[in-house]
Amino acid sequence: MTSSPWICVVDDDADYRAIFQLFFQQSCPRYFIRLFAGGQSFLDALPQMSQPPSLIILDRHMPGLDGHQTLEILKQHLSYKRIPVVMMSAHASSSEINNCYESGANSFILKRLDPASLQVSMSTICQYWLELNQVSMAA
Repeated sequence: MTSSPWICVVDDDADYRAIFQLFFQQSCPRYFIRLFAGGQSFLDALPQMSQPPSLIILDRHMPGLDGHQTLEILKQHLSYKRIPVVMMSAHASSSEINNCYESGANSFILKRLDPASLQVSMSTICQYWLELNQVSMAA
């Protein structure tokens, strides 16, 4: 069991996962990160984890089990429903964003592909959800 906050990133885009990996290694090494290529692989791995993640960053648009479906399944489980989930997408309609919030998303952000924008977004998200915000994991 790790004492450092750790983050699960779920995104079908291998390049984006690599960007996340590099960002966290270089800019936020105090956070452990685990990457998943899809919603189903993430949900399958979740019960096997020694502790639940501190934060989940979830791509909205993925083949198979998409981010919104993954979010809905995740929030049905008592053990996981209090974990902050940040949804992300390169594009999303207002109704898609609203549906994610109604299903339990804590934030919704636009994907940033350039390193400087990604660094600002992820640093802000991690600072808020992992350092400033206090979440009770008790059911």
